[in-house]
Amino acid sequence: MKLPRIMALVGWIALCGVAAAQEDPVRSQELGKVRDRLASMRITLDFRDAKLEEVISYFQEYSGLNFHLDAGVAKEGQEPARVTLKVRDVTLKTALKLVLNPRDLACVYRDGILLVAPKSKMASFTVTRVYDVRDLLFKLEDFPGPKIDLDQKKSGTLWELPVDEPVQIIREDFLMDLIKTTTGDRSWDDSTITSIDLTKTGLLVVSQSKAIHEEVRRLLDLLRQYK
Repeated sequence: MKLPRIMALVGWIALCGVAAAQEDPVRSQELGKVRDRLASMRITLDFRDAKLEEVISYFQEYSGLNFHLDAGVAKEGQEPARVTLKVRDVTLKTALKLVLNPRDLACVYRDGILLVAPKSKMASFTVTRVYDVRDLLFKLEDFPGPKIDLDQKKSGTLWELPVDEPVQIIREDFLMDLIKTTTGDRSWDDSTITSIDLTKTGLLVVSQSKAIHEEVRRLLDLLRQYK
């Protein structure tokens, strides 16, 4: 029975995070720093009918991060997008969402730059793949032999007790949480174009970048080694 080894692996993955599946640790470290800054740095905004490019430039100057406004944004309308927004002491991440979401825009990290582009264009950065995880979700049954007990009321008669029912070590909800917390470095929450879904038939449907797909594949391979 490999139950202890399975649980040890799951605990190790949970502690190590993306380092267990990351193909490029340098890129992962850079991406982590960017997202930490977006989540921790706070900002106050007071824009009235300002150009979107001016707002993005302000984000860049304030945060020290590299932003780039995709050329496709200007083609969304005949006039440059305008921003009217007044908020106080919010995170950069929240402020960025307040600016981008109403305009159907999204932000993605690429090669050291936070690219702001239409969500329709962002779809080109993601790939949808299906993973068969039925082998990871099956119920494991322990076979230690029949359980025997001595019935004192019947003059030492031996009675065989029923064996425990099979248990499912890796549950569906746990597998989903494990993937989202140990791969993608929080990109599951940061982007509106990524998704993960587990069908009732045990198929995992993932829409993510190719790099994150590689992390997911490596994680599933690690789990399979100890099942």
